[in-house]
Amino acid sequence: MIPVYKIRYKDTDIAFYLSRVGAPACVVGFEEIVAMGAKKFVLFGSCGVLDDDSVKDKLIIPISAIRDEGTSYHYIAPSPEIEADPHSVKILESVLSDCGYPFIKGKTWTSDAIYRETLPLIQERKQEGCIAVEMECASMLAVAKYRHIPFIQFLYGADDLSSEVWDIRDLASYGLTNAEKYMVLAFECGLAL
Repeated sequence: MIPVYKIRYKDTDIAFYLSRVGAPACVVGFEEIVAMGAKKFVLFGSCGVLDDDSVKDKLIIPISAIRDEGTSYHYIAPSPEIEADPHSVKILESVLSDCGYPFIKGKTWTSDAIYRETLPLIQERKQEGCIAVEMECASMLAVAKYRHIPFIQFLYGADDLSSEVWDIRDLASYGLTNAEKYMVLAFECGLAL
């Protein structure tokens, strides 16, 4: 069982937990938390940047995700990509603007095979319009849609895959330098959702 914590934030009780990495594990956690009674979700985490010039120093709002993983196909009909809920995107835009965080909206690439992010595949995904690569977004969009659960996700660029040499950046510190700020943003999104 996943440990779930409770915090009181702006006179509202909010539950939170550490989601597991990867589409199947992330969705398992989601399903368990929904079974416990959760009604809406905000997920944030790191990603690899595919377009450093556009993304640098901005949070990423996924507006769609290429479905290059397997989990999403168990929840909704097959398609090359899945769209984020426009209402959730608007809420996230508003919260980030109100809190003073720069952001970019764009397509992300959800992959289960982190060691198969090869240069030719990265180039192909960039040509398809992807600005980031991660391991959960497509599956979480699918399960939230299937379960009719309001869902918001934002990403921060931890490492850079936009050139021929991998730049590890914040990945070594697992985003801990900004974790508190991102948690507060997630709480604000939850209140707005």
